[in-house]
Amino acid sequence: MAEKPEKDEAAATRIAGLMGEAVEAAAAGQALTLALLQAEMEAITQLMPGLAPAQPAETEAEAEARQRAEEARIETDFDNMPV
Repeated sequence: MAEKPEKDEAAATRIAGLMGEAVEAAAAGQALTLALLQAEMEAITQLMPGLAPAQPAETEAEAEARQRAEEARIETDFDNMPV
């Protein structure tokens, strides 16, 4: 009869180990699913107006260069107009 409690303890230890592995696998799966959900939500914020994170501020030089390029494009468009 001394063998039966040892077998029960060994079985319980194996089951506990398997349950621990199952819990770890479930937690890893949940973490992966949440990471995917976060990536999807961040991607959709780029498509929705007003929800995207603020872009870095433009320096004065960058703003001036952008404005000059836009004005040059508009001027070129006017120069190409038929008379």
